[in-house]
Amino acid sequence: MNPSMAKHLQNFIRQIMTAAANASLYHLEHPQVLRQCHQAQDEIKILQGESPEVSPKIIDNQLIFGQHPVKSNLSVERLISACQQRGISHLQLDLGINNEELLGLINTLSKRPDGLQLRKTEHLHYGQLEIRYRKTDSPENGYQLTQFAEISDHELDKFMEIYRQVRQKKPLHIVGISEIVNDFVTAFNNHSEAFLALAPLRSLDEYTYTHSTNICLLNLAQARLLGIEGPLLNEIGMAAMLHDVGKMFISTEILNKPGKLEPEEWELMQRHPQLGAEYLMGTPGAPRLAIITAYEHHMRYDGKGYPRTHGNWQLNVCSYITNISDFYDALRTRRSYKEPLQFSQICTMMLDNAGSALHPELTRSFLTAIGKLEE
Repeated sequence: MNPSMAKHLQNFIRQIMTAAANASLYHLEHPQVLRQCHQAQDEIKILQGESPEVSPKIIDNQLIFGQHPVKSNLSVERLISACQQRGISHLQLDLGINNEELLGLINTLSKRPDGLQLRKTEHLHYGQLEIRYRKTDSPENGYQLTQFAEISDHELDKFMEIYRQVRQKKPLHIVGISEIVNDFVTAFNNHSEAFLALAPLRSLDEYTYTHSTNICLLNLAQARLLGIEGPLLNEIGMAAMLHDVGKMFISTEILNKPGKLEPEEWELMQRHPQLGAEYLMGTPGAPRLAIITAYEHHMRYDGKGYPRTHGNWQLNVCSYITNISDFYDALRTRRSYKEPLQFSQICTMMLDNAGSALHPELTRSFLTAIGKLEE
């Protein structure tokens, strides 16, 4: 399979699996689902230009297309898992497949209660394969680890839709955020060295998603250093993804202003922790830790920062690690108006702030681990 076809196949799989996730979260006729279905159809038309019949097969827990293994990523793994749960190991999409037929496939791959049975149609067929094999441990067996850069590709549309709902003052879908974090935690657990997964920090244009994802990954890494596992690890990830939700209630002109904010603009910006915490307090299912972190993530180790509190206020450890992740990401991420700093520069600045803005012991532990990665 040539690189161009491989790219279009990956795009097709990503679109239908993202559509399936959105169908689970909302409904099958949601604009996001319909848009992704149209995009999937565009990709399948390109693939069918090479061969009128597109027939991916699942063999030994791996997706095979045109006698070649398909590069593994989160979308591919989800497709395999969804098909296996429904007893499907062979899909055939013929020339002329339409949106209605693709929506039927999306519905089947979703977690909707009415989506368990796939119907064969004129252009969509499925079946079972019985395979006998001998598994090897050689590097050539085609298995590859899920990479976090690919998680971003899959989750971007779902995350941005959730935040668009928030900006429109609609209820937050906690389940959607939880699913994203669960994917991150699962990917961490699948790596023998979790820090290696942090190498390609997000480079997408959507800064809200980029920043929230970075903070989530960095928080999960710090939590693992502290020996945190299980439900608390997931709550720490959710707190990270939601820590800046209050910014959805600040005007985009202020948020995207490249220069220094005017005093009145800065006063408005400083309200976002309180706005975020208040919004999450009214959101059913929002973890208490997410509410606390949203409120505290701009407070400093020395008691300064904002919102201002009484002198003996004790921050939650999740707020401390979010503060560290936030500080690091602000310096390390490329923005339209600034280049990222080198790790040596960031390290100096963070150590200078350890004990004042940042928790000293957690900061040194973080820099030691990130330093190994940077090397």
